[in-house]
Amino acid sequence: MAVPGDPAQRFRLDGQTAVVTGASSGLGARFARVLGAAGATVVAGARRKERLDDLVAELEAQGSRALALRCDVTVDSDVEDLIGVALEATDRLDVLINAAGIAPAEDESTESPEAFRRVLAVNTAGLYSCARAASGVMLDRGRGSIVNIASISGLVAGDGPDTPSYAASKGAVVNLTRELAVRWASRGVRVNAIAPGWFSSEMTNETLASEAGRRFVAERTPIGRAGHADELDGALLFLASEASNYVTGHTLVVDGGWTAR
Repeated sequence: MAVPGDPAQRFRLDGQTAVVTGASSGLGARFARVLGAAGATVVAGARRKERLDDLVAELEAQGSRALALRCDVTVDSDVEDLIGVALEATDRLDVLINAAGIAPAEDESTESPEAFRRVLAVNTAGLYSCARAASGVMLDRGRGSIVNIASISGLVAGDGPDTPSYAASKGAVVNLTRELAVRWASRGVRVNAIAPGWFSSEMTNETLASEAGRRFVAERTPIGRAGHADELDGALLFLASEASNYVTGHTLVVDGGWTAR
């Protein structure tokens, strides 16, 4: 049977509105650029407003529509304001990318219980706050896609620099993704996650900047290197768009084979 039209169009986000948290740097900023290039109006949130302003200027120069608001995902009123900006500007919310996160450079001998709780507050509770706020709009309209950024550290134990809190927070994200997906599937809202392996970001730059760190990653990754920034683009657009309409509760691993061992 012939395929009608252009299947690649299912990956487009023309006329849609996407909110991206953690958009001031690293993977979050990359996700905002990719969604804008795919046609979405991007509403970017993060704590560093000056970086968001630079991102908005860049997106607008490339022909995308973008807005920004300072947002701390651990502050519920900030989260509500971010969703409100999207609705006020476009009267819709189609996609939420939960990319805000922190990863302190500590291990179990130095990470205090207070520091542990702070990581979970951002990476897990903050993500839940954003998903809950967005779902209030999406469920009323009967459609929407939420993409949570997890990690391979939420799927397997590691022998690298990840802190116990980071691994715990990302493991919680994986199962929270399943839980929300099942609860909201019948009402048109899909919830999925991406679990990246080693990609360059503020969280990983210190490790990847050293020869020992690069060797650590290369030796444990079957492909033999860390990921390139654009190697998450396909996973992001697949889960955000209509291309994945029958996918929910899934964590898509993009790790060069790290978790296949």
